[in-house]
This record gives sequence, structure tokens and C-alpha cells, in this order.
Amino acid sequence: MRVDVSTENDVCTVVPHGRIDSATSVDFDDAIRKALEQSKNIVIDFAETEYISSSGLRVLLFANKELGHTGSLTVIRPNSNILEVFDMTGFTDLLEIDRGIGIDGKDIKVLFFDVDGTLLSHKTGHVPESTKQAIAEARKRGVKVVIATGRDIVELEKLPVTHEIEFDGFLTLNGNICLDQNKHMFAGNPIDSGEVEILVQIFEASRIPFVLINDHERYINFVDDVVIKTQEETHGTIPEIGTYQGEAIYQCLSFVDDGIRQKLEELLDHCSITSWNETGIDILAKTGGKAAGIQKFLDEEGLSRSQVMAFGDGENDLSMIKFAGIGVAMGNATDKLKVAADYVTTSVDEDGIAHALTHFGVIG
Repeated sequence: MRVDVSTENDVCTVVPHGRIDSATSVDFDDAIRKALEQSKNIVIDFAETEYISSSGLRVLLFANKELGHTGSLTVIRPNSNILEVFDMTGFTDLLEIDRGIGIDGKDIKVLFFDVDGTLLSHKTGHVPESTKQAIAEARKRGVKVVIATGRDIVELEKLPVTHEIEFDGFLTLNGNICLDQNKHMFAGNPIDSGEVEILVQIFEASRIPFVLINDHERYINFVDDVVIKTQEETHGTIPEIGTYQGEAIYQCLSFVDDGIRQKLEELLDHCSITSWNETGIDILAKTGGKAAGIQKFLDEEGLSRSQVMAFGDGENDLSMIKFAGIGVAMGNATDKLKVAADYVTTSVDEDGIAHALTHFGVIG
């Protein structure tokens, strides 16, 4: 694994990239030993680290013991997965851990926004004026702005958001189709073809309302009152009824209660499911999700996750909020998302995006 080590003002900062486990902990250990030779004040920045296992924890124990009372060991910016490990193992009591230290909005180079409940108000169906102004100011400062949504591009273009704000990219279908600013696809992540056979069988059986989405259209098997009500609540449109023609499928939607959702989760081995409404779910490849789409965009642009700030409010935003250097939950977000976020701002209707961008210094 790659581990960066740098020293400034008698503080040595160690930045591991990727997973710290049995296969990579030797590299982490080597970097920590190098840092200990340079300084008695060590900062370990986990902004680029996905996970740490027991092998990595032993390295932290070694560093903490070596420094003793003569130095300091500070851990900054661990993601929620790493924090869970620290909490379960008691490392939160052993180490000085601060998720906020070192977070500087001036380092942010790209903003990712969910749409419904984040950019777009559920109450008004419009983008708040403060949001439009804040995003315009961020772009003037050279910060890229990208949509990350569960919607497809056809559905997205029917909303006011794409006509009122200029974007540098579009991660649609929960990051499974990635489009540049001209809406040309540069990356995609279709559902496993074997799993698609089962999904098509569900679609054709017509026991539940089911939508198949390919790279250019979406179509439903039938429409009932639940579909109509759900789409009205989310300012969505109802797809045309269609038939499967053998194309690659990038996402499915279904309009079901929690009981049916749980049965689908048990049934589908190679898919994951997230909710965007009490009766609306997205079905996508397990290798997909908004975080995976963001990584593809970063690869295209030559940026790192520490330069990412992401905004969301729902379950399908969880992966990108955890992934981002700064993950922001809207005031109207789910409790689970608020726990995972670095910062909880006010709601979409209370200028939440403008408040957060100002709070972190992305705009002034």
C-alpha cells in the first residue's frame, strides 16, 4: 500500500491509502517507524483509508507505547467504518481521535450533490435561491460541481435543477452511469447478466411494480396506486410500460413495502438495495453505488477523496457521505445518515447547502 509521510513544524503526518490489513500492515508499520525517527508528535490522517483490521491496530498500539508520555499520537479524519472499529476495540479511549481535525474546505476541489431533498426541496419542488448562489460562487472559485442521484438522466432533465445550475458531471442511477458535463457517458457499471435473468423474470411476472433501466431509457411492467402515490411524493414521472429486449440493465426500481424489500434482499445475491421513499427502492449491482461512481469521476479528473465534499439526505447517499473527505447530511436527512456524516447542516428549505459551504470556507 501507499503511505505518505511528511514533517512540518516538528509534527510528522502519516497518510495511509486504501485498506490496512494483514497484507498491507507491514507498509503501515514501516511508515510509522520512519515517522517515530523524525518526530515525537505524530498525526495519522485516515482521510484516504478505507478500513483498518487487527494488524493495523497492533501498529497503533506499538506507536502509542513508543511515544508514551514524551510525545503525542493523534488520529484524524477516520471514516465511520474505522470509527466503529475504534469504538468496539476501545481505541477511542486509548488514542486521541478527532474526526474534524485537518478538515479544511479550502482543500475541496469537487462537490457532489444528491438531488431530492438536497438540491431540490420536497416542499416546494424547487431549488432554493441560496443554493443556486452558493454553488455558482463555488464554481467561480474553481470547485467542480457534480450531481450524484438515483435518477436517470432523462428523468433528471425534467427537473428544474439541471436548468438552473451548471454542473461538471452527472453520476446517475446511484453512480452506475457516469456522464461528463456534456452528458456523454465515460463509465458504467451494469448489473451482472446472470442476476438480470432473475430481475427480468420478476419484471415479466408482474407480481410487483418493477422498472428496468438501461443506458438510455426506463420502462415499467405495470402501474398501480402505489406507483402513482410514490412518484407524486417525489416529483417523479411514471415510466412507459415496456418489454425487455436483452439490453444491459444498470438499475431497477420497485414500489414495495419493507416486507417485499427484505425478500428481494434475501433473493438477490449480486445486488444491493437502497430506499429513496417509504415505498420506493433502487436495486443495483453490489459493486455499484454513489461512492463507486465518485471514485470513477476522481480517476478521470486526477483528484483524491480527501478533496471531495458530498451532500445528501437519504439511505442511498450513505456510501458517498462515508467516502467523502467531508460528508454533509442535510437537516432533513435520516438519522442514520446524520450519524455517518462529518457535519449536519440545516435543511434544504433552511439554506443548508449555503450554510455548510460557508462553514467550511468553500465560499466566503
